[in-house]
Amino acid sequence: MGHPFMRIAAFTGGHSFDRDAFADFLDSLPGDVFWHEHPEADLGPDDLARFDVSLHYDMPGTLPTPSDPPEAVRAAVAAAPTSGHGYVVLHHAIASWANWDEWAEFVGGRYLYQPGVVRGVDCPDSGYRHAVPQTITVADRSHPITLGIPDSFDLVDETYLCQVFEDDVTPLLRTDAEMTDAVHWSTALAMAGRRDEREDWTHRQGSQLVGWTKTNGRSRLVYLQPGDKPPTLADPVYRQLVAEALRWTART
Repeated sequence: MGHPFMRIAAFTGGHSFDRDAFADFLDSLPGDVFWHEHPEADLGPDDLARFDVSLHYDMPGTLPTPSDPPEAVRAAVAAAPTSGHGYVVLHHAIASWANWDEWAEFVGGRYLYQPGVVRGVDCPDSGYRHAVPQTITVADRSHPITLGIPDSFDLVDETYLCQVFEDDVTPLLRTDAEMTDAVHWSTALAMAGRRDEREDWTHRQGSQLVGWTKTNGRSRLVYLQPGDKPPTLADPVYRQLVAEALRWTART
């Protein structure tokens, strides 16, 4: 049953995705969904006040070249700790706004398309690996989001070797997938047409966290790393996770 009182602002654009699968996924969510797509998705604090929660499946400001976020988006994120607006961030949306450190700090992690500086430290570009069979385990059995979720479940989904600010987030889900540079591809090399030259790229061991919560003042946020392809978007456990994440962040 849907929740007729929850109004969800969904965001896409900046990264390719299966539109039909995503539309079907949105139809499964517990509330009224209003779909916004970049470049016409720059909602400021007053616009977001009409919604209970934002659902991000977008990746603006990164490709083909990094761009700065518009003032409306900056203002929305800056206002969230006071307004209490909720955020559910899925998969590649962690990589939004390559030039904007505040988004990474808000979400709790940073995906780098090129080598860069994260929290004052020089870091290599992040890695990715498609179609990884993995078992995902619930890290916090007592959290409202996971109360109806099995202790573990299997997905085939993309993994990211990227910066996760583990000290600033509350663990929700962990994967058993190998998180090393031996099995991931360099994003920068792949974009340069040199994906197979892995020996030119090293990255430290990655985090096993693939789901977490984070509070920014009064604003609740959930990040779920899976969500790459239609099978995950259609998976009943994944859909339940997203639905409960929306309810928790929206405080419904």
